[in-house]
Amino acid sequence: MRNYDYTFLTNMALPMETVRLIGRINEYKGKQDLYKQQAPKTLNTLRDVAVIQSTKASNAIEGIFVTESRLHTIMAKTADPVDRSESEIAGYRDVLNLIHASAQDIPINPNVLLQLHKELYKFVPVEGGRWKNVDNEISETFSDGTRRTRFVPVPAFETPATIQELCDSLKIRRQKEDVDPLILTSLFILDFLSIHPFNDGNGRMARLLTLLMLYQHGFEVGRYISLEKIVESRKEGYYESLRLSSIHWHENRQDPFPWVNYLLSIILSAYKELEDRVGLLSSGTETKTVRIRRFIEGKIGSFTKTDIRSAHPDISEATIHRVLRELRDEGMIVSTGSGRNAKWIKQ
Repeated sequence: MRNYDYTFLTNMALPMETVRLIGRINEYKGKQDLYKQQAPKTLNTLRDVAVIQSTKASNAIEGIFVTESRLHTIMAKTADPVDRSESEIAGYRDVLNLIHASAQDIPINPNVLLQLHKELYKFVPVEGGRWKNVDNEISETFSDGTRRTRFVPVPAFETPATIQELCDSLKIRRQKEDVDPLILTSLFILDFLSIHPFNDGNGRMARLLTLLMLYQHGFEVGRYISLEKIVESRKEGYYESLRLSSIHWHENRQDPFPWVNYLLSIILSAYKELEDRVGLLSSGTETKTVRIRRFIEGKIGSFTKTDIRSAHPDISEATIHRVLRELRDEGMIVSTGSGRNAKWIKQ
């Protein structure tokens, strides 16, 4: 019988890789206040970009896409969503902004989870704010069209009581402060995804809850660097680590560390990127031209102007265009299209 008592975490022996990741993350966490003092304008710029990237990437992981122009329109709230995809983008935007603004005031309990889910689907009202009413399964589809069931979550009729037990156990450990917050966050998200409490939106809710819990424990990197974008770039690892850590989950015999280490590696990568961005943007040690060239040198496969703009939000469109033209004339890159969405590849 599955239980959600997190007491076992108080004396769990952590693998050395997990200890190393936690130590590195805490080192970067200690620099957050320094960044705020030294580069407040830079952080504001990064925050604006990260909100857009997080909304786009978290939905893209679930196969929800909109055009770049409509994404920016929806994010700016200059137009109402016109279809299901845009409605889900707008809902994620609003929950993300709520978490950014009020993380410390949002308790984690069943009622709040329902409220956040309802907000996520407020532009698709029939979907939101209800626990699943049918049993679901997590499956994958192969290139030949065949499907395989990867995991069978908790049945629908058990979901309300299960979520209550999960939230109660989290609350106890947080009050006692006897479990490392990064481990506790990782295990809670693993259990949430394994319960799969909603008919739809479980993945996006899990990513929003990850940010919420990290902010509540003082890990603020997700405000400035999109964790969701890094997850999207490592999507195969996301699903594989969940698969590995869900084996024997129902019997309380799962190995949580494939998932724990994956999530910690995402957080650490975001902190490294934040340090790189703040260092480059605030120190001025490299010219904008050099930074664009370095970005392109490090790319594998094709890239667009939008990719460059996302990586270096302080660089103007005109400068990006000029450097791309110079590199094209030097024979370093070639365009595979035209217009704003043209893709470029290295020669």
